[in-house]
Amino acid sequence: MTELTRPSARQWLLFPAALALSLLWREVFPLVSLVDLAAGLGGPALGITAFTAAIWAAVLLFLGKGARWSAYNAFLAAGALLLALCCAVYGDASVRAVNCLLILCASALAFFSLSGVSARALTDARCASEAALLSLRALFTRWGAPFRMLSALRRGEGRGRLTGVLVGALCALPVLLLCGSLLASADAVFSGVFDAAAEWLLGIDALSALFRALDTLFYALCFFSALYFVTTQPPEPAEERPAREEPPAAPYVTALTLLCALYALFAAVQFEYLFGGAETAAMEGGWAEYARSGFSQLVLVTAVNLCALLLCALRCGRCRAVRALCLLLASLTAVILASAFWRMRLYILAYGLSVLRAMTLWAMAFILCCLALACVKVLRPSFRFWPWFAAIGLAGWIAFNLANVDARVADWNVDAYLSGGLETVDCEYLAGLSPDVLPALRRLSAAEPDARLSELIASLESRSPGAWSEWSLSLSRYGRD
Repeated sequence: MTELTRPSARQWLLFPAALALSLLWREVFPLVSLVDLAAGLGGPALGITAFTAAIWAAVLLFLGKGARWSAYNAFLAAGALLLALCCAVYGDASVRAVNCLLILCASALAFFSLSGVSARALTDARCASEAALLSLRALFTRWGAPFRMLSALRRGEGRGRLTGVLVGALCALPVLLLCGSLLASADAVFSGVFDAAAEWLLGIDALSALFRALDTLFYALCFFSALYFVTTQPPEPAEERPAREEPPAAPYVTALTLLCALYALFAAVQFEYLFGGAETAAMEGGWAEYARSGFSQLVLVTAVNLCALLLCALRCGRCRAVRALCLLLASLTAVILASAFWRMRLYILAYGLSVLRAMTLWAMAFILCCLALACVKVLRPSFRFWPWFAAIGLAGWIAFNLANVDARVADWNVDAYLSGGLETVDCEYLAGLSPDVLPALRRLSAAEPDARLSELIASLESRSPGAWSEWSLSLSRYGRD
């Protein structure tokens, strides 16, 4: 909309939509809830579902038939909404925190793709960095749009209508005051309505009300700016870049050779001491302690290797030596990943399963899939790694949500303990998760009654949300039998 363009009826709806989103955001995500959510301590559940549905409904409403649907943004939309629904079904707070981050990223990518604002296709990995920049522009660069829309009423017939509304309101005000006072004196019940309103006004903390109003206005302007940006911004033409010449292969060959040499030595050590189960007195704590440590460092190394492999494949993937070394690096990285998995497995068998350890196992599986995709990229340079990476990651995390991780963790620990695989069960930890662990704890209590365990079960059964936004099916699904 230019300065001379009259706003349409749909654009006028941006005002109430932005205000409604602002009020819903303040209700669902106050500062305390955001801190709890980021720390994995709780926070909103149903509120995440409600807000995600609201923002998607608003964007689709204002885009209307202009939405540019494709298989990719439809997948992102389905993934974001399904993750939002999982927040209202399952109770684990750490998983909800990751869900919020993924919902934000998937929604931003989908919105800019649907509106045609993004100059990058979703199959281009650079669309992620572009979406981050567009998000900042969308939130803050269209704050003047509401005032320009209001100023449009000052021209032509709009100016006359606005003036008429203001004059009519001013003329009616004294009449309303006079007639209202007469009606209040004539009817005690009607007068009570005004008395209650007066008491409510007197009870308002003016300073707090001012801060709430400013807070709401800030969020309203952000949401208005974002909706206006997405629904009215013309698409930017894609940049035409000159063909890139492949750099010299020597630096990449050298770096890959050194990395492969280091990892080959590490792989030899793993086959000698870890996978074979050899005992060595020189190791502090013995083989068991050696085998149960280091998995987090190894997972980080595999992630770094994956990035290095992709960089070399993208920058110098047509060189045969680079391709061969990339495949060797992928194979050695798979050995490192197997070492990390083996150590995590032994650690879980000794100390039990937790949500964080389950997330680590998921991350290992995802990195393994990415290694396979990277090998395809090395062998076929035209293969698009990014769409498969994003699709597998989002689908895999949705599957992780649907598995109900709290219940699976509790089931594994209780079953392992009852079968003799674990020496103890950390009931305090399990009771700190969500009511999804109740079936497993009840089964443990039935097998080995304990007063402290009964208290933990009763505490979980009595847990209730502090507000509607914190409600989840997990909190209401398991009541006392």
